[in-house]
Amino acid sequence: MKLNVNQMLLSFSFTLDFVERDLLRDVTNHTRHVAYICARIAKLMNLPEREFFDLISYALLHDNGITRSLLDRNPVDMAGLEKNIRHCEVGEENVSYFPFNHPIPGVILYHHECQDGSGFFGKRGEEIPFFSRLIALSNRVAVEYAQGNTPRDILGILKKNARLFDPELLRLFFHISQHGEFWLNMQPMFIESELGRLFPQETREFSYQNIRRISRLYSNIIDAKSPFTGDHSRGISKKVGILCRYYGCGEEEYWKMRIAADLHDLGKIMVPNEILDKPGSLTREEIDVVQSHTYYTRKALEMVQGFEDITEWAANHHEKLNGKGYPYGLTADQLDFNSRVLACVDIYQALTEDRPYRMALSHEESVGILDTMAKQNLIDGSIVRDIDAILGAVFYEEDLKVKKSR
Repeated sequence: MKLNVNQMLLSFSFTLDFVERDLLRDVTNHTRHVAYICARIAKLMNLPEREFFDLISYALLHDNGITRSLLDRNPVDMAGLEKNIRHCEVGEENVSYFPFNHPIPGVILYHHECQDGSGFFGKRGEEIPFFSRLIALSNRVAVEYAQGNTPRDILGILKKNARLFDPELLRLFFHISQHGEFWLNMQPMFIESELGRLFPQETREFSYQNIRRISRLYSNIIDAKSPFTGDHSRGISKKVGILCRYYGCGEEEYWKMRIAADLHDLGKIMVPNEILDKPGSLTREEIDVVQSHTYYTRKALEMVQGFEDITEWAANHHEKLNGKGYPYGLTADQLDFNSRVLACVDIYQALTEDRPYRMALSHEESVGILDTMAKQNLIDGSIVRDIDAILGAVFYEEDLKVKKSR
């Protein structure tokens, strides 16, 4: 398919912004602000378009390792995050899945390095990749802006800390920041459209198998949000793939289903961790927040043209055949077979995982619950029988391997 890579990146930025609000509280539109500032500075440098595209892509992805910080006991502000080296390391690993025009090692790893060598890794000056230096400066501006500092205040902070930044990039920033329109474009109602105007359009031909490399970046970030969902999306993707082979799906449909499984919980990034990881019962209001995640999954994926089937299958995984699911209350005649498969596998995967309120259930216990749900006209009974037979055999083989290795 022809994939508009911009749409996928902006979809990611939309969801990542919710993580940063959950983690940092005082930061909003952070990735967009960083990308916008990078773009404005780079415009003055006349970067070739393909490099310019990569720069904005790196800027939008610079904090993709941030969900790991949620597992490392929540820094409560940006200062705390900037002391957390792990989000740089995880972010660098994750971007290996992204199709840059010219990948540059270390951009994400070193995006908190300082010109004077006082960063995590002690890199200084031109030892730091150019994109990293530009992101570091833009990141500081974006953070100060989010914390309510005026343009005059921000320029003063940068002058006071000039030793931390590339002097030429600092000079260019001072130049562009003198005009009011630069700061007005940072406002919530304008930042997305302004960034879209600056961002070179990149549409490429990808097989769905290759698109799945990108979706794995997303699933890594989703699963890292909570210790109780560490392998959830990957586990579902693997099991959905096994069932798709059993059902004889063609290659395109097979990979689209794998992508849908990777991305089905994309909206869960927007659910605060204090709710996701709560060991006790949720309040009605908290349940409503959790249930909103499928709506956000749909809204994020709808931004990507060509993802129509993937969006349906991913976003329908909590709908029920009797119309009592969420968020739309779809009924059996509105739920296609692939939506039903993903819904069943999602429940099965969740039951066989440890959760804050219970230990993982066995295959037999999980299938028993699925069977009861099928009898209540909640999920498709024929798929439950296939899960029992096909995934049960997989469980048996994996268990056998574990016992032989002991």
